[in-house]
Amino acid sequence: MSVDINLIIYPSVVTKTFSNKDLYKNELFVYKLNIPHVPKLLSYGQTEAMNSNLWYITTKRVKGKPYLDESFFNASQMGLAVAEFHKASLTSNKCLCHFDNQPKNILLTGSVYYFVDFTDSKIDYPETDITHLLLFWADEFDYKEFINLVTSFLNAYQRIISLDPNRWATCLNNSISRFDKRRQLFHKTTHSKHREINRCWLSEII
Repeated sequence: MSVDINLIIYPSVVTKTFSNKDLYKNELFVYKLNIPHVPKLLSYGQTEAMNSNLWYITTKRVKGKPYLDESFFNASQMGLAVAEFHKASLTSNKCLCHFDNQPKNILLTGSVYYFVDFTDSKIDYPETDITHLLLFWADEFDYKEFINLVTSFLNAYQRIISLDPNRWATCLNNSISRFDKRRQLFHKTTHSKHREINRCWLSEII
Protein backbone atom coordinates (compact mmCIF):
# COMPACT_ATOMS: atom_id res chain seq x y z
CA MET A 1 0.00 0.00 0.00
CA SER A 2 1.31 3.46 -0.93
CA VAL A 3 2.29 5.85 1.88
CA ASP A 4 -0.38 8.14 0.37
CA ILE A 5 -3.10 5.57 1.06
CA ASN A 6 -4.46 3.91 4.17
CA LEU A 7 -6.94 1.02 4.20
CA ILE A 8 -9.34 0.43 7.10
CA ILE A 9 -11.35 -2.80 7.03
CA TYR A 10 -14.62 -3.06 8.96
CA PRO A 11 -17.00 -6.05 9.17
CA SER A 12 -19.25 -4.82 6.34
CA VAL A 13 -17.39 -1.93 4.69
CA VAL A 14 -13.91 -0.86 3.64
CA THR A 15 -12.69 2.73 3.91
CA LYS A 16 -9.68 3.90 1.98
CA THR A 17 -8.11 7.27 2.81
CA PHE A 18 -5.88 9.26 0.49
CA SER A 19 -3.43 12.09 1.14
CA ASN A 20 -2.88 12.33 -2.63
CA LYS A 21 -5.93 13.86 -4.32
CA ASP A 22 -4.99 12.56 -7.79
CA LEU A 23 -4.96 8.96 -6.53
CA TYR A 24 -8.29 9.57 -4.82
CA LYS A 25 -9.88 10.99 -7.99
CA ASN A 26 -8.51 8.13 -10.11
CA GLU A 27 -10.03 5.50 -7.86
CA LEU A 28 -13.28 7.36 -7.31
CA PHE A 29 -13.79 7.61 -11.08
CA VAL A 30 -13.93 3.82 -11.29
CA TYR A 31 -16.33 3.34 -8.39
CA LYS A 32 -18.67 6.01 -9.74
CA LEU A 33 -19.04 4.06 -12.99
CA ASN A 34 -20.96 1.38 -11.08
CA ILE A 35 -19.75 -1.39 -13.38
CA PRO A 36 -19.81 -5.18 -12.90
CA HIS A 37 -17.37 -6.89 -10.53
CA VAL A 38 -16.48 -3.71 -8.62
CA PRO A 39 -17.53 -3.33 -4.95
CA LYS A 40 -20.45 -0.96 -4.40
CA LEU A 41 -19.57 2.65 -3.63
CA LEU A 42 -21.19 3.81 -0.38
CA SER A 43 -19.70 7.23 0.38
CA TYR A 44 -16.77 9.48 -0.47
CA GLY A 45 -15.41 12.97 0.05
CA GLN A 46 -12.96 15.08 1.99
CA THR A 47 -12.66 14.55 5.71
CA GLU A 48 -14.40 17.12 7.88
CA ALA A 49 -11.31 18.13 9.85
CA MET A 50 -10.44 21.78 9.30
CA ASN A 51 -7.83 22.37 6.59
CA SER A 52 -7.71 18.61 5.98
CA ASN A 53 -5.88 17.30 2.93
CA LEU A 54 -7.33 13.84 3.37
CA TRP A 55 -9.98 12.22 1.17
CA TYR A 56 -11.85 8.95 1.65
CA ILE A 57 -13.79 6.31 -0.27
CA THR A 58 -16.02 3.79 1.50
CA THR A 59 -17.23 0.70 -0.33
CA LYS A 60 -19.09 -2.46 0.55
CA ARG A 61 -16.65 -5.06 1.81
CA VAL A 62 -16.04 -8.09 -0.39
CA LYS A 63 -15.31 -11.04 1.88
CA GLY A 64 -13.19 -12.95 -0.58
CA LYS A 65 -9.59 -14.03 -0.97
CA PRO A 66 -7.04 -13.39 -3.73
CA TYR A 67 -7.96 -15.96 -6.36
CA LEU A 68 -4.51 -17.56 -6.47
CA ASP A 69 -4.77 -18.26 -2.73
CA GLU A 70 -7.68 -20.58 -3.47
CA SER A 71 -6.99 -24.26 -4.12
CA PHE A 72 -8.98 -23.94 -7.35
CA PHE A 73 -10.25 -21.10 -9.47
CA ASN A 74 -12.37 -21.28 -12.62
CA ALA A 75 -10.43 -19.58 -15.41
CA SER A 76 -13.46 -19.54 -17.71
CA GLN A 77 -15.59 -17.73 -15.12
CA MET A 78 -12.75 -15.31 -14.55
CA GLY A 79 -12.51 -14.64 -18.29
CA LEU A 80 -16.20 -13.77 -18.38
CA ALA A 81 -15.80 -11.50 -15.33
CA VAL A 82 -12.93 -9.54 -16.87
CA ALA A 83 -14.81 -9.25 -20.17
CA GLU A 84 -17.92 -7.94 -18.39
CA PHE A 85 -15.75 -5.43 -16.52
CA HIS A 86 -14.16 -4.24 -19.78
CA LYS A 87 -17.38 -4.29 -21.82
CA ALA A 88 -19.09 -1.85 -19.45
CA SER A 89 -16.74 0.97 -20.52
CA LEU A 90 -15.65 -0.19 -23.99
CA THR A 91 -15.61 2.62 -26.57
CA SER A 92 -13.62 2.77 -29.82
CA ASN A 93 -11.60 -0.35 -28.92
CA LYS A 94 -10.53 1.05 -25.55
CA CYS A 95 -11.91 0.48 -22.07
CA LEU A 96 -11.17 0.98 -18.42
CA CYS A 97 -8.15 -1.19 -17.60
CA HIS A 98 -7.31 -2.15 -14.06
CA PHE A 99 -3.60 -1.99 -14.94
CA ASP A 100 -2.50 -3.32 -11.53
CA ASN A 101 -4.30 -6.66 -11.79
CA GLN A 102 -1.98 -8.58 -9.51
CA PRO A 103 -3.63 -11.54 -7.73
CA LYS A 104 -4.28 -9.68 -4.46
CA ASN A 105 -6.39 -7.16 -6.39
CA ILE A 106 -8.72 -9.83 -7.78
CA LEU A 107 -10.85 -11.36 -5.05
CA LEU A 108 -12.86 -14.55 -5.34
CA THR A 109 -15.92 -15.04 -3.17
CA GLY A 110 -17.85 -18.21 -3.94
CA SER A 111 -17.79 -18.21 -7.74
CA VAL A 112 -17.84 -14.42 -8.16
CA TYR A 113 -14.79 -12.29 -8.98
CA TYR A 114 -14.34 -8.74 -7.73
CA PHE A 115 -11.66 -6.24 -8.70
CA VAL A 116 -10.24 -3.78 -6.15
CA ASP A 117 -7.56 -1.08 -5.88
CA PHE A 118 -7.90 1.23 -8.90
CA THR A 119 -5.30 3.91 -8.18
CA ASP A 120 -3.32 2.87 -11.30
CA SER A 121 -6.32 2.30 -13.57
CA LYS A 122 -6.51 3.97 -16.96
CA ILE A 123 -8.32 3.91 -20.27
CA ASP A 124 -6.40 1.67 -22.65
CA TYR A 125 -6.76 -1.29 -24.98
CA PRO A 126 -8.16 -4.42 -23.27
CA GLU A 127 -5.11 -6.33 -24.49
CA THR A 128 -3.09 -4.23 -22.03
CA ASP A 129 -4.97 -5.67 -19.06
CA ILE A 130 -5.18 -9.23 -20.34
CA THR A 131 -1.50 -9.64 -21.20
CA HIS A 132 -0.41 -8.25 -17.84
CA LEU A 133 -2.78 -10.52 -15.92
CA LEU A 134 -1.63 -13.64 -17.76
CA LEU A 135 2.03 -12.93 -17.00
CA PHE A 136 1.28 -13.76 -13.37
CA TRP A 137 0.06 -17.16 -14.52
CA ALA A 138 3.18 -17.65 -16.65
CA ASP A 139 5.22 -17.18 -13.47
CA GLU A 140 2.98 -19.43 -11.39
CA PHE A 141 2.03 -22.52 -13.41
CA ASP A 142 3.82 -25.23 -15.31
CA TYR A 143 3.38 -25.37 -19.08
CA LYS A 144 0.47 -27.81 -19.40
CA GLU A 145 -1.63 -26.22 -16.66
CA PHE A 146 -0.80 -22.75 -17.98
CA ILE A 147 -2.06 -23.63 -21.47
CA ASN A 148 -5.29 -25.11 -20.10
CA LEU A 149 -5.99 -22.11 -17.87
CA VAL A 150 -5.20 -19.47 -20.50
CA THR A 151 -7.20 -21.28 -23.19
CA SER A 152 -10.25 -21.47 -20.92
CA PHE A 153 -9.86 -17.83 -19.93
CA LEU A 154 -9.43 -16.47 -23.48
CA ASN A 155 -12.21 -18.59 -24.98
CA ALA A 156 -14.64 -17.22 -22.39
CA TYR A 157 -13.36 -13.64 -22.67
CA GLN A 158 -13.62 -13.61 -26.47
CA ARG A 159 -17.23 -14.70 -26.39
CA ILE A 160 -17.80 -11.10 -25.28
CA ILE A 161 -14.82 -9.11 -26.59
CA SER A 162 -12.53 -10.05 -29.49
CA LEU A 163 -8.82 -9.44 -29.04
CA ASP A 164 -6.72 -7.97 -31.84
CA PRO A 165 -3.54 -9.92 -32.81
CA ASN A 166 -1.55 -6.82 -33.72
CA ARG A 167 -2.40 -4.99 -30.52
CA TRP A 168 -1.78 -8.20 -28.57
CA ALA A 169 1.87 -8.40 -29.61
CA THR A 170 2.58 -4.76 -28.77
CA CYS A 171 0.69 -4.86 -25.48
CA LEU A 172 2.38 -8.09 -24.43
CA ASN A 173 5.84 -6.60 -24.94
CA ASN A 174 4.86 -3.51 -22.95
CA SER A 175 3.34 -5.64 -20.21
CA ILE A 176 6.45 -7.81 -19.93
CA SER A 177 8.61 -4.73 -19.48
CA ARG A 178 6.31 -3.30 -16.80
CA PHE A 179 5.80 -6.67 -15.12
CA ASP A 180 9.52 -7.46 -14.87
CA LYS A 181 10.40 -4.03 -13.48
CA ARG A 182 7.80 -4.37 -10.74
CA ARG A 183 8.82 -7.94 -9.90
CA GLN A 184 12.41 -6.80 -9.54
CA LEU A 185 11.41 -3.76 -7.48
CA PHE A 186 9.41 -5.87 -5.02
CA HIS A 187 11.82 -8.85 -5.07
CA LYS A 188 9.19 -11.29 -6.31
CA THR A 189 10.26 -14.78 -7.35
CA THR A 190 9.03 -17.06 -10.13
CA HIS A 191 7.36 -20.31 -9.04
CA SER A 192 7.25 -21.95 -12.45
CA LYS A 193 10.26 -23.49 -14.16
CA HIS A 194 8.38 -22.99 -17.45
CA ARG A 195 8.21 -19.19 -17.34
CA GLU A 196 9.99 -18.55 -20.62
CA ILE A 197 8.18 -21.21 -22.63
CA ASN A 198 4.89 -19.99 -21.14
CA ARG A 199 5.67 -16.46 -22.31
CA CYS A 200 6.67 -17.70 -25.75
CA TRP A 201 3.36 -19.55 -26.10
CA LEU A 202 1.51 -16.48 -24.87
CA SER A 203 3.03 -14.41 -27.66
CA GLU A 204 1.53 -16.74 -30.28
CA ILE A 205 -1.93 -17.46 -28.85
CA ILE A 206 -3.89 -14.58 -30.43
